[in-house]
Amino acid sequence: MTFSLVLAVLAPLLTVSVEAARQPYDVHKIIDAFRNPHDDLKLLCAHRGLRWNGTSENSRDSYFRASEAGIECIETDIHLSLDGQLPMIHDGGLGRTTDIGEMTGQAAYNPFTAEGYNPLVADFNFTGLGGIEQLHLRDEQGRVRDEYVPSLPQMISSIFESGMNVVLELDFKDETAIEPVYWALKHLTNRAGVPANEWCIYKLQSVWYQTPEIFEALPWVQDAFQNGVQLAFIPVYDAGYIDDFDQLASAKLFSETNYTISFEVELRNTGGPIQDILDFTRDMNSVIRTAGTFHAPGDFTYPNTNIITFFDTGNYSLPADLQVNNSVYTFSENSVPTLIDAQVGNKSTDGHDYRSDFNWIIEQGYEWVITDTADDWHSRLEQQGLRNISHLIADGRAVVDEALAKTWYKRHARNFWGRSM
Repeated sequence: MTFSLVLAVLAPLLTVSVEAARQPYDVHKIIDAFRNPHDDLKLLCAHRGLRWNGTSENSRDSYFRASEAGIECIETDIHLSLDGQLPMIHDGGLGRTTDIGEMTGQAAYNPFTAEGYNPLVADFNFTGLGGIEQLHLRDEQGRVRDEYVPSLPQMISSIFESGMNVVLELDFKDETAIEPVYWALKHLTNRAGVPANEWCIYKLQSVWYQTPEIFEALPWVQDAFQNGVQLAFIPVYDAGYIDDFDQLASAKLFSETNYTISFEVELRNTGGPIQDILDFTRDMNSVIRTAGTFHAPGDFTYPNTNIITFFDTGNYSLPADLQVNNSVYTFSENSVPTLIDAQVGNKSTDGHDYRSDFNWIIEQGYEWVITDTADDWHSRLEQQGLRNISHLIADGRAVVDEALAKTWYKRHARNFWGRSM
């Protein structure tokens, strides 16, 4: 496919200028806002950092940019390497997000075609010769950046050194990584001296720990209880688990614990599987009064116009429309990209996944959202009176006037909002 043809088939774009300013947040107030909703505030979690426009996901730069844009929470991804370290990688493989192919003299992995070298994170050491820490990160268009794969402790240290006041949602791709994370973070803090294990939210798949008894029996959880660590826990309830166990019963049990601060409820359509869990958080008798979800805008982005450095889609033909029947394309590891509707299966009762629709998410009443476009969400929510971040500001401090930043922080974003579902 020629570069001119690539440009020709892409959907129209919307240029958005977004003002930004780092805010003097108190991480305890952010955690409290997960517990106690505010009518004029939707919390935002930058998915893998603020990572568009040439910034690699799960990179120091993407985290710094999220903080500079006034985003209070970052959702991250963690794996366990062969030597027991904690690289911040989303996929099970290293191919899409690093230059492992070039570094080893093999064909680079192409997420459009699923061809190329994509070895597992778990099969490599993080440290030492040939370790993951020596790999460069790629941006969303596949270009290799001058930044290396960080470990979670390294990222926490970066947050300390830069003085960022953000909360992390730790999204574990590997259950075996959970306990090593707790011990690795036990003696780390942010610049304000708050222990990392109190502002790093443990967001865990509910199918792993279906009751508080199972969760509380874990050695690291016992250590937290014995040492007064104020854990922040969010179980993830998903329509994909509907046949595995009684998720509503699980949610009711966890709602009575003092460490569960909210639920992630991955509802795919109104009235679909696990609607009852979202409804439970709306019940005045429920202790848990908040729920969050993932905004899924799709992975295809407007390509760099430089003919030398644009990402080659190989023999994969980009679709004429980046949305088909209001469904968007996502990368699927070791297979070609697919529409999220093609992946929804029995998770939806009408065959459609609505999580790419901003308006639908707002209509469901979610109090917090994980999104790839957190700065755009901030701007849009602000227009609706739903971003009163004063609830999160440290005592004795004031909200920074975002107008002060508009001359130096601007970005251009795809139009994720243009179509209603």
